[in-house]
Amino acid sequence: MKKTLSLVLALLMMCIAFASCAEKETKVAIGVQSGTTGESFLKGDADWGFEGFANVDTKAYDNAGLAVEDMKNGNIKYVVIDAAVGKELASKNKDIKVIDYALTKEDFGFGIDKAQPELLNTVNKVLAEKKDEIANIYKKFSEVNDDNAADWKGETLKSAEYDANKDQLVIATNAAFAPYEFVVGNEFAGIDIEIVKLIADELDMEVVINDMAFESVVTSIGKNGIDMAASGLTISPARAKIVNFSNPYEEGSYQVILAMKDDATFDGCKSAEDALAKLKELK
Repeated sequence: MKKTLSLVLALLMMCIAFASCAEKETKVAIGVQSGTTGESFLKGDADWGFEGFANVDTKAYDNAGLAVEDMKNGNIKYVVIDAAVGKELASKNKDIKVIDYALTKEDFGFGIDKAQPELLNTVNKVLAEKKDEIANIYKKFSEVNDDNAADWKGETLKSAEYDANKDQLVIATNAAFAPYEFVVGNEFAGIDIEIVKLIADELDMEVVINDMAFESVVTSIGKNGIDMAASGLTISPARAKIVNFSNPYEEGSYQVILAMKDDATFDGCKSAEDALAKLKELK
């Protein structure tokens, strides 16, 4: 009787293990940059209204370039990333392509310490009055991505040393999101960094940059002297509970799928709805 019971238990454990493996095998591995809208989109997020995808095994990376490399090496099937970043990566990696349908729609803004309404007013003033300068900043970085950012030869910004006794503009960022923010040697560059410099010039302040994990950027605001976040931040209800958002400086940003050039899975899609339906069917 004990042998029979042991055999039944062993078979039961084997069935459970097999079912667990089978469940994992039915999921498709998709890469994202850690802490971004793409990760929330795939995993699901009630604050964003994202249902998530039960058929997707979401793999988080420090930046989109690393995710693309893992896709090229066959370790993941696709990458979901901001459209501007994705298109630039595709232009530099001829063996990948963009499935250019808007999986999400979003606006970028700067996150401001809720205790500093005067700073929010200044940021919005700069965004309104410096539109031509900001447009030129975008053009300047139009060909920069995670793969070539380290070779940037243009202007960079050296962070000042933080001094609590000085009147400084202290920024939180994750400098691994070219062309918005990236590191060149010991200095910083990118779209957000140059707009921050416009804001600092308006305030006649030097800039202190705190480079940290993306997940910590928003929650760091108002702590340890940090005034605002400049990190390609999508304006969302959840984040707006923590910070005041500036007016958008980039509207209509969206998430796309990156795939290998010879992948025909999404070739029949004619709309974002088609791409989303196909994404839900992936195994």
